[in-house]
Amino acid sequence: MKTIYTILFQFLIISAFSQVNISGTVSSQSGEPIAGANLFIQGSYDGSTTDSLGQFQFKTSLSGTQMLIASYVGYETQGINLEIVTDISNMNIMLIDNVSELNEVVINAGTFEASDKKKSAVLNSIDVATTAGATGDIYGAFGTMPGSHKVGEEGRLFVRGGEAYETKTYMDGMLVSSPYYSKLPDLPTRGRFSPLLFNGAVFSTGGYSAEYGQALSSIVSLNTVALEPEDKSSISVITVGVQGSHAKRWENTSLAVTADFLHLGLSNRLFKQNIEWLKDPVTTGSTMMFRHKTSQTGMIKSFGSFSYNTSSLQNNNFQESVLQDITLNNANAYINTTYNEMHGEKWMINSGVSYNLDNEKTRIDNDQILLVRKSGQIKACFTNFTTNKIKTKMGGDFIFNNYRQEIKMDGNFTLPFKNNQLSAFIETEIKINSIFAIRAGGRIEHSSLLQKTKVMPRISSALKTGKNSQLSMAFGTFYQNPQDDYLKLAPTLSPEKSTHSILTWQYKKNTRTLRIEAYSKKYSNLVKFKEEYSAEPNNYANSGKGYSNGIDILWRDKKSFDKGDYWISYSWNDSRRNYRDFKLEATPHYVSEHNLSVVYKRFFQKINSIWAVTYSFASGRPYYNPNNSDFMSDRTKSYNDMSLSITHLMFIFDKQAVIHLVVNNVLGFNNIYGYTFNNTPDNRGIYHSQPVTPPSKRMIVALVSFQL
Repeated sequence: MKTIYTILFQFLIISAFSQVNISGTVSSQSGEPIAGANLFIQGSYDGSTTDSLGQFQFKTSLSGTQMLIASYVGYETQGINLEIVTDISNMNIMLIDNVSELNEVVINAGTFEASDKKKSAVLNSIDVATTAGATGDIYGAFGTMPGSHKVGEEGRLFVRGGEAYETKTYMDGMLVSSPYYSKLPDLPTRGRFSPLLFNGAVFSTGGYSAEYGQALSSIVSLNTVALEPEDKSSISVITVGVQGSHAKRWENTSLAVTADFLHLGLSNRLFKQNIEWLKDPVTTGSTMMFRHKTSQTGMIKSFGSFSYNTSSLQNNNFQESVLQDITLNNANAYINTTYNEMHGEKWMINSGVSYNLDNEKTRIDNDQILLVRKSGQIKACFTNFTTNKIKTKMGGDFIFNNYRQEIKMDGNFTLPFKNNQLSAFIETEIKINSIFAIRAGGRIEHSSLLQKTKVMPRISSALKTGKNSQLSMAFGTFYQNPQDDYLKLAPTLSPEKSTHSILTWQYKKNTRTLRIEAYSKKYSNLVKFKEEYSAEPNNYANSGKGYSNGIDILWRDKKSFDKGDYWISYSWNDSRRNYRDFKLEATPHYVSEHNLSVVYKRFFQKINSIWAVTYSFASGRPYYNPNNSDFMSDRTKSYNDMSLSITHLMFIFDKQAVIHLVVNNVLGFNNIYGYTFNNTPDNRGIYHSQPVTPPSKRMIVALVSFQL
């Protein structure tokens, strides 16, 4: 679970070293609760952030007359005089709408904002962290958003008919080359980072900014938190391990470190596994976040993470009718440093450097595969605020990728390559007036390995159709280099290409949001081959093509149910491709035509508990059945899942604590992700099959976390 529950604990409970308790609720003029509002005592670091119900609570050692500041983007900042003698409770703070921002049009085609700072956001970071069924994984939470596909055996994000590699992750604007943990055959992985490391995230399902490239389908852009508010330490004990964290705050600097040790041995024995584990999965990891405020507008952020995981299982290779012992060891390190600063009133600079090392060793019986990826990025982005209606963003980046695979299997083979990617972009946004805005720009990229230069124009706009509604559109061209597994064999391939056309209508009033988005994607230059495992370069060509059309719908409502909050997302998708070793144009195996998610959360104040439930549905996915002459025409049964989470606040040995319980697949649905067929038919010419299923029908994780 990484450090998600340790950080969640820090969000939910208050400092144990303080003396006077201050609590209350922040709401809008219409009485709607405001989630993510910032509250602090002026001149101090004592404060808090409101939860999804607009409630806040914190402690302070200050006394006497103090000024409490309450602020949130889209509202006027309020100052409230307090006379602090004893506890202050049941405060009701009303923030007044900032009329100019409320009436302002926002370009949002293809983008879902998850932020604690922007009023236009669909989700905030606590929404992401507490979504039942996501198990604290940011990609799992975005999997409940429209546009995503349920691909349970992968655990990665598949968006709008695109494969997982078509979605790229950025942290503070810097590329993360290995955002997921390594995975074993037919077993899901998860993201490396906790969502509560971030105070904002953008899940772009298409048509994203020219600032980002090398992604055919979508991007996930994560913005890490700023200075830690105070000194704090915590420890968590889970059914799968132990976690701890410590944060230190100085005047303009903060340092936070976390460490965790996770061992799935107990969980694997409590819940029947469909896996023959030879060595239970073990993960150790740590993160470091250093923040230094250089000025009123400047900030240096440094982030570092390291993880090591190992596991071993006996794999039933049904295709070859053999049992194989597979051992996987992976070590991953990621660091980045960014510097952001305003220069005068007209210019802002965002710059950074990053480095990612991924070292993976796989042993299959006596065969061994060693894979080392080294990648990094240098980036500079300059934003010019010509007027309050015109903004131009420009810059460039340099990305290097060193790949080396060593295979010891019937001989020794080495497959290395190096690629340097140089890019530049420019993009101007003009707000013609309060009801219409347009953003146009482009990106150019050059690959040293492929010896190709590509130009990508992009344009988007938005028009307000009413006080609470608007219409947005986006169109763009996107290129991405072929996957490493192809480039190591055929380095003369060309970049793959997609074009996005998106039309969005959104209605947002107070805490209710309705969003409907139609899109069309055209693919060309996709990699196609005759034999999947051939090492001959002429086996690969850019002759593949395809399309993906669909409609996404999101309804979010925080008003209808007292202390309750829910959202419903639905996606319809029609995708077909003729790529890889496909015999003809067909729907890929990871695409389900219909996807539905229903998420509901409720706060029970009397018992200090938050209950959350998520129901997920996906229609059957296609698979190749060699017994059927119609290619990719068979379908799995529909996917169903209902997951539950309970968070309870309490005291343990006079220390404030949280108990967190997560139950996945409460109703025990028998889901099947696909089928594996034997390569050899029986004496009747029939190819026998084996279903691909989850490693266990149900999983329960319990956690107790308390502040030291």
